[in-house]
Amino acid sequence: MRKLIFAIFIISVILFTVFGSVLVLGQLVSLLALQGSWMIALNENLAEFVYGLTAIAGLSGYLLYYFKKPPTTDSGKEDSK
Repeated sequence: MRKLIFAIFIISVILFTVFGSVLVLGQLVSLLALQGSWMIALNENLAEFVYGLTAIAGLSGYLLYYFKKPPTTDSGKEDSK
């Protein structure tokens, strides 16, 4: 289960980083070009998708905390307390 959640986390982080960058750069270009319609189109078509990916990444990251790896023990080493 942890591997599945970890895979979802990695994929969603990569996708929201890429599409989020496209969204922000597109907004910057539309601002510099003084084209408000481009910014509106970006927000209508891409923003909800990016926000959804961000939510998936956040939730899967939160779930990863509950599916921690079990602690590994080194059989040849002793604690030096």
